[in-house]
Amino acid sequence: MWEADRKPLANTPATARIRAHSDNRLGAVFSSLYSFWTARFAALASSQANRRDSYSVILFSHELDTPVVNDFASTPDQLLDILLPFDAYGGTDFTSAIRQAQAVMEQSWSTERSPVIIFLSDGESHITDATMQDLCHTSLRLGKAVSFHSVSFGPDVASTYLRRMAEIARDVQNNAPRDLLAPTAATVLSSYTQALDTVQLAETFLGIAESLRKPRGALLH
Repeated sequence: MWEADRKPLANTPATARIRAHSDNRLGAVFSSLYSFWTARFAALASSQANRRDSYSVILFSHELDTPVVNDFASTPDQLLDILLPFDAYGGTDFTSAIRQAQAVMEQSWSTERSPVIIFLSDGESHITDATMQDLCHTSLRLGKAVSFHSVSFGPDVASTYLRRMAEIARDVQNNAPRDLLAPTAATVLSSYTQALDTVQLAETFLGIAESLRKPRGALLH
């Protein structure tokens, strides 16, 4: 994420702030997250339902940082300000990131929200099917299937495991008992997306935000 071949999204209210800290791939990710949060904030503000997203953010390389956990009070600008001090480092460890996501999901679980994970990487890492299945089955045990969205911010040849992770999550969703209280159209199926540049990455995040307009979301990035 430290490479500067991709930059933060231009001409947004947060562009200057992000560039001052991370004028690189990580900054592009922060731009997309900010656009996602802004879209979700606007969608919920315009709805008549009194509901709020809960956000958690896990930054991973060869180490983990979890600067945001179960935050349902911060604005998009406040969430961005929490992330900006963090830098990009080398290394990628999918296993530790998924295990941390599972721990945060369990810690933050609410029956009022449905779990959604957006898992983004610009590199490749190994992860066993069992690790991913454990995450998905834990979510089922708690009450609802997780909607898992893996995003490759790089070449498609480095996305084998990201694809597989989404496949496992989608299979578990498709075979899970139906939630009788939720309409079928409210289910957001797990997905894999490749984003080759900053614009495509932002479009990916906004597409996920749009898909979440109907169901309730409790989000882990």
